[in-house]
Amino acid sequence: MTAAARAGAPAPASEAALAGRWAAGLAGPLRLEDGRVLRVVFPGVPGPGPGPDFRGAILDAGGDLLRGDVEIHLRASGWRVHGHEKDPAYAGVVLHAVAANDLTAPLTHHQSGRLIPVLVFPAQPPGFPPPFTPPCALACRSGYLPGAALDRLGLRRLRIKAARTAPAVAAFGPGQALYGLLLETFGGTANRDAFAALARAVPLAHLLEAVAGAQSRPLAFTVCLEGGAPEFGLIRAGLRPMASPARRLEAAGALLAKLWPEGAAPGFPLTLGVEATPRSLQVPGVGRALALECLVNAVLPVALASGSWPEAGCEALLVRLASPGTYGRLRRLEGWLAAGSSRPFTSAARLQGGLLLHADYCSRGMCGRCPVSPA
Repeated sequence: MTAAARAGAPAPASEAALAGRWAAGLAGPLRLEDGRVLRVVFPGVPGPGPGPDFRGAILDAGGDLLRGDVEIHLRASGWRVHGHEKDPAYAGVVLHAVAANDLTAPLTHHQSGRLIPVLVFPAQPPGFPPPFTPPCALACRSGYLPGAALDRLGLRRLRIKAARTAPAVAAFGPGQALYGLLLETFGGTANRDAFAALARAVPLAHLLEAVAGAQSRPLAFTVCLEGGAPEFGLIRAGLRPMASPARRLEAAGALLAKLWPEGAAPGFPLTLGVEATPRSLQVPGVGRALALECLVNAVLPVALASGSWPEAGCEALLVRLASPGTYGRLRRLEGWLAAGSSRPFTSAARLQGGLLLHADYCSRGMCGRCPVSPA
């Protein structure tokens, strides 16, 4: 059917239905409006909020490998109606997937100069199962339990993190390395780089000297951090109140005061032992989930890289810690690996294993060759 014929075709009820079809996999062969055959290597992961519908897709368009985002609309004209043409957040879109091409144009234009190929969704195939069911899902439905493989991947990810932080430990010491990673974690996705820059601009040793003898040590830490923060262009728009830079810096000040009390040296905190739990890091503004993130992304990598804790103790703690909850990018993987009523990411180690699995296999077109797929 030609593009012009499809232009007047009725659109489905919602973009959410189209997004569900895209995530599940489209039955092929697929053909772009410019005539090229399209093969979906990896559909991407759902966007976390404003911006393209799917991030990090890998597509083969007639032999051209495309890596980037996918935007979905009921009709092709939705691109302009929603203002995406001039929005820099959509400059990385590599595919515009629509139910009906009411513009009949084979390409969608972005003001950056990018010409984005258009795909019209094929007719909905009848029946079940959906066109794409990965081997890992079939194995888990047949009784395979992925927990041991996820544990191994989680421990591998811990060693990778430790190797990445080892240069900072060697150059600046374990205390400064930990302080920097803690601030990065407090920064979240929006302000991670800015908080890391703040940790470099206001080193831990300087901070400890500045707050020495303060009547309220948490407040003194917070004031020092806030004094250096404005020059780093912190993002405030669109954040939950508890995730705002001011609240996160206040919480960071309280945690730093707990880890490095009066008279403490700027090394690895003596208040933290290998028997640490999330409660060890909980202070006002730091709940259980954020405390778990700090343990997994900051404390454990530095403790392992610096030798402050034995390797066996670090690994045992990661396996023992509960999961803070599944990240959005792992929702589909969680569904694939679930066996009956059991969930795959029940511990921090298994969640970390899922993140490594997604990064090294799922998002690189290596479905069926990962450690949780049958040989």
